[in-house]
Amino acid sequence: ASFATNTFAPILLLKHLLPLLRKRPSTFVALSARVGSIGDNRLGGWYSYRASKAALNQLLHTASIELKRLNPASTVLAIHPGTTDTELSQPFQANVPEGQLFEPAFSADRIIEVVGAHGPADSGTFWAWDDKPIVW
Repeated sequence: ASFATNTFAPILLLKHLLPLLRKRPSTFVALSARVGSIGDNRLGGWYSYRASKAALNQLLHTASIELKRLNPASTVLAIHPGTTDTELSQPFQANVPEGQLFEPAFSADRIIEVVGAHGPADSGTFWAWDDKPIVW
């Protein structure tokens, strides 16, 4: 289920949007997660979720390279929205540092701000909710 939701769904969406993305300046953004970073993995665990987000990151990075050949004005980004107060995060919310559990509206606003701050020169990169880059 993790790969169907976190990897295949966004990439299939990208595939079907490709005719539009190749014609004009465009931005495609997918929600990733810091746990999908191989270089930032300090805690281990979450094998399926972590692997599905790492796979998404690899596919987005690859798609950014290929889309750039078709449309130099394109941007593909992976975004980590932060720990958002949703059903997914409820089991571990007690371990989230104070001030780091975000309401969905806050996360959405931050995603919009971060995406707006990045263009074609940043295509193929991974960003956190606070506009700090995340290593792959």
